[in-house]
Amino acid sequence: MNSNVAVWTMIRNEDYFLKLWVSYYGQFIPRENMFILVDGADSILPDGLEGCQIITFPKGRVGPGWDKKRWEFLSHFASALTARFDLVVGGDVDELIVLDPQFGDDPFAHILAETTAPVISPFAIELVHRVDVEAPLDQSRPVLAQRAFGRINMWYSKPCIIRVPIRWSLGQHFSTHPELHLSQKLFLFHLRYVDHDMLMRRQNLRKAHVSDADGVLVKDVAGVGWQQEANQISDFLHSFVTHGQPVETNFGFGPLRKRMYREWEEGRGGFWKHARVHRMTTYRIPERLRAAF
Repeated sequence: MNSNVAVWTMIRNEDYFLKLWVSYYGQFIPRENMFILVDGADSILPDGLEGCQIITFPKGRVGPGWDKKRWEFLSHFASALTARFDLVVGGDVDELIVLDPQFGDDPFAHILAETTAPVISPFAIELVHRVDVEAPLDQSRPVLAQRAFGRINMWYSKPCIIRVPIRWSLGQHFSTHPELHLSQKLFLFHLRYVDHDMLMRRQNLRKAHVSDADGVLVKDVAGVGWQQEANQISDFLHSFVTHGQPVETNFGFGPLRKRMYREWEEGRGGFWKHARVHRMTTYRIPERLRAAF
């Protein structure tokens, strides 16, 4: 167990992903080092969180700039944890950091022993439910035993592994840290699209959260991902089928990694950004990674 590592997430009415998050990270750190920030005392929590640090805040007032303020708060919270822990890792609850099994099975032990960078970005893989060949997700079984495909979306190669205080942009996609350290051995798996029906239910809840009592979206409240209709998300997920058969790869993605460094630059607000590459091609996840979670 890595007692000098903290992980954190912020949730509201999450069940499956929160249980998965706790189960996965609980393999590597004690539960007392897992910080679950709850948005609102009315938020429903699943069973099985015993031992975790559950911190409940008054429900955030949804209005213009709501999500920007939320990420300002989370930047301060995670930064404060770096004064107590050697390593702080966190972000949205549907994101998991995985070490390539070629280099070990404990991502935190690897980071502590093999890296010195103050801020690390894992390479992003967005899991995709290929509805043409994969059944609905059985929540009682490991995810990667049922999902064999992912796509490239560099939007999720987030600077989410920190040793020093940091300030993130909305969504944690970028930060004010001026150096890019893109790990060659760590992946961030984004699970938003892991199951069609789960995605529909979750998107309806997200959109309702940023809408007023009449169901009208509040202007400038959050990013576009919160605002889309469920049918738009469904159409997007189905569109992966029309983009052809999955591609076999070893998950090295060398040219894309080089492009991220080549296009590294400072953007508006002092946030440093890499290339924003996203592709509709799906790639078969190598067998070596299929037992990760």
